[in-house]
Amino acid sequence: MDVERPIGWWVKRLDTLLEEALDSVVAGEGLTRRHWQVLHSLAGGMDRESDVVAALADFSGDAGAIVGDLAGRGWVDRTEGGALHLTAEGTAAHDRVSRAVGRVRRHTADGLSRQEYERTVLVLTRMVENVERALGRE
Repeated sequence: MDVERPIGWWVKRLDTLLEEALDSVVAGEGLTRRHWQVLHSLAGGMDRESDVVAALADFSGDAGAIVGDLAGRGWVDRTEGGALHLTAEGTAAHDRVSRAVGRVRRHTADGLSRQEYERTVLVLTRMVENVERALGRE
């Protein structure tokens, strides 16, 4: 392992690999990682399109267009009030894809204790907060 590389290189490399791994496991459903993120957000209780778009704003891709694609597949319904919810087909798709994504997550954390994983997330969270503060985005 090349420990001389800066944290930014490792973060970018991990993100690239996660994108590739997740895209590969969701491709069988004709999805991308962004589709998974939208589908999972809706399965997790998010029910406003504006909330989904805001939650995924830091990721590339048009979350609104992805909601439209999922609706076109019959996986998402929009109510008259503008709320979104998964259909039975959407819930079944989420369950199928969730199992595959779970395997990627387990492989990603392989060899890490729960405490190491939690500590890593805590360290990355603090680093993000530090940079946001330095940029005046508190």
